[in-house]
Amino acid sequence: MSFEKCLYFVRQNPLTEPSDNHIIETQGLTKVYNRWFGFRMTEAVSGLDLKVPPDCTFGFLGPNGAGKTTTIKMLLGLVRPTRGGGRVLDRPLGNQEVRKRIGFLPEEPAFSRHLKAREFLTLCAKLSHVEPDEQKKRVGEALETVKLSHRAGSRLSEFSRGMLQRIGIAQALLHDPTLLILDEPMTGLDPPGRREIKEIMQNLRQREKTIFFSSHILSDVEELCDSIGILNQGRLVLSGPILDLLGTAGVEYTVTNMPATLLPTIEPLVAGMQKRNDQWILQVAEKPNQEKVRRILSDGGCSDIESHRLQKNLDDVFMETIEADNERRGKETQHG
Repeated sequence: MSFEKCLYFVRQNPLTEPSDNHIIETQGLTKVYNRWFGFRMTEAVSGLDLKVPPDCTFGFLGPNGAGKTTTIKMLLGLVRPTRGGGRVLDRPLGNQEVRKRIGFLPEEPAFSRHLKAREFLTLCAKLSHVEPDEQKKRVGEALETVKLSHRAGSRLSEFSRGMLQRIGIAQALLHDPTLLILDEPMTGLDPPGRREIKEIMQNLRQREKTIFFSSHILSDVEELCDSIGILNQGRLVLSGPILDLLGTAGVEYTVTNMPATLLPTIEPLVAGMQKRNDQWILQVAEKPNQEKVRRILSDGGCSDIESHRLQKNLDDVFMETIEADNERRGKETQHG
């Protein structure tokens, strides 16, 4: 299916704003594919219970083959679920009315590269049912949003990968959607290209757009997102506000002129320690040990003690979650 045909299929009629507390909500969403003439069943997505609040940027994460793109296709109504269901913008999955309120950028869009940027966006505006007298204005605004007004007369065949991604976001904005769904918008981009896409997404967030996007670049997700969901082998294994999920990795104490006699007592309790000039830096992971170390330092006569909490990064949380889930599945297989 060409990009233009896909776009026409995704967008249809107007829709009122959602009435519940979630832009996206699924219950038991499952997709099973038949392989080898129906003799082999592959469960791409299994029992997905997903909730995305309004006015947020939601990062949808998972290893390759986890089922992210299949989930996105079901949310858009491009693929029918095998079991389960859900709602997007307060309408059932696949409802034609909802498509007018969604802006979509697929992972590898196949643009008509012989068209000029303005011509392509004008065509997309027509397919998105933008009123004829509004099309020129909407195209100009979209080009300005993605910082490509100066290339409006250039053919897409002349565009870099990053510029094509920006044009892809521009077409998703033409009909002023409530929800943007972006499938791997920064994959394959160099650092300047990623920075440009991130700036666009941050600006869109300020315009009260809900953005749902998948990505493998965890540092970008951590920077952009309010909430995340982690998918592994078709199952949602972790979901929620990103700050709650990151939590803390412990406490770091900075102590000036710590007596050497305290080292043998403190060393077994810390995860790491180093000395810089007259200061000791102690990293303590477990909460009971944090209290013990603080007491030892105070009782040992250390008056100059500074502390701050160490926050986990998303890479740590992601790998811990995936590894724990793979281990659990392995045990289930052995006992099954």
